[in-house]
Amino acid sequence: MLYIASPPQGGRRLPSFINNPSLICAKMPPLQPPYRNLPNEVLRMIFSTLTGTHPRRPDALYNLLFVSRRVNSIAKPLFYRHVALYCGAHVHLKYVDCQGYRQSLDSLVRAITADGAAMGACVRTLNLTIPPFAVEYGDEKYCGETLDALLPHLPHLRNLSAYYNGVEEPPVSKLALMPYPAKLTSLTINNVEDYPAFLAFLGACPCLEFLAVAMICHGADTDALGVIPPDVIPRLRGVYCDCQFLYFCLLAGRRIEHINLMGCDIPWAIHIGADLHALAGSMALARSLSAPGPMGIQCVLREDIIAPYSLLEFLAVDVCDKITLGDVQMVAECWSKNLRYIYLRCKGCMPGHDAIAEEFFAAMPSLIVLDIDIDAYHTSAAGSASPRCSRYLRGSPMEKDTALNLGFPCCDDFQDPMWVDSVEDLIERRLKDVAGEPPSQVL
Repeated sequence: MLYIASPPQGGRRLPSFINNPSLICAKMPPLQPPYRNLPNEVLRMIFSTLTGTHPRRPDALYNLLFVSRRVNSIAKPLFYRHVALYCGAHVHLKYVDCQGYRQSLDSLVRAITADGAAMGACVRTLNLTIPPFAVEYGDEKYCGETLDALLPHLPHLRNLSAYYNGVEEPPVSKLALMPYPAKLTSLTINNVEDYPAFLAFLGACPCLEFLAVAMICHGADTDALGVIPPDVIPRLRGVYCDCQFLYFCLLAGRRIEHINLMGCDIPWAIHIGADLHALAGSMALARSLSAPGPMGIQCVLREDIIAPYSLLEFLAVDVCDKITLGDVQMVAECWSKNLRYIYLRCKGCMPGHDAIAEEFFAAMPSLIVLDIDIDAYHTSAAGSASPRCSRYLRGSPMEKDTALNLGFPCCDDFQDPMWVDSVEDLIERRLKDVAGEPPSQVL
């Protein structure tokens, strides 16, 4: 800060720079942004912390592209690590929802293929929602050519999600365009029409850890699917599929840690002939199960539905009945004795949420977190003052949080396939709060 004193006695002239402060600025060196003194390696480490931004809104990295040439050269490879191209929602698309898709695709292809596909070598994740309509633009190419235009230029692709809204260009026929499928660790596709071609592609993906398949068009012939041998995709640890694909194709001979089911047709899959004896070993090794149901309470208590997953630590289940204290006792007897987290969606709790939660913690010593989510329809119909969502944490006294808007824990958005990670963090923090002892010693 510059302090200017009063003129000295005797009328002595002040220096010119005091009368003209602009001269001071002229003599001072120009101010430099703080990052200018940091080496590129340090800036790259700082910018890399922004890559966790949701792929639909990578605002922070995008803004860095316009700071300076130097910052652009550092941020741009990080920006293109996760590429997403969407058009509207997954369902009920209209023509207007697809406007601009072709322009966006062409712009993306130009950026990926420029300078010898330098940015293509940076891409690790590609998320696409491909519209069912051909959008008139330029030479009127069809949007089904999206994978044709991109995949050959992505040699280091690790995660691919291709959600096709139309059936004219099934994505399986395009997967062979990947230059190095052996590097793929996560694959999400919604339609599989050529099952033999799909199996052949999986054989080229030994590092695949997560597989999401929404629909396999096989007609009514279950046997036509065929079992995927355990030596194909041997590292598979997480799946999102229907029960038929899980029980008849994937589960036998494998250890799949995280199982996310579409809907919940477990009883139906068993009814049409799933070999539970052959699947027993694999079912017992699962750590998490998400079964969005709904199923009746008598169904989930059957010995061939949830009970075979005898080492579960995380369970999300939808019960289309009200839960009573007696139900909790039976659940504790037949479900895994290792459960640390339960998400329970139901029609209601009798005599109430708190009583049901206390009974769960008393009957299941391993349980740390219990989420109760009352079906929204039954909450509004009953006009109850009870909150729809309640989270209970083991402790003395038991803690309760109703300021939550819970969603069914599942990987169906294809962005975070391992939904148990955040729950596991919550459990670990809770254990530290209760003296850091194992759950069985907390009581």
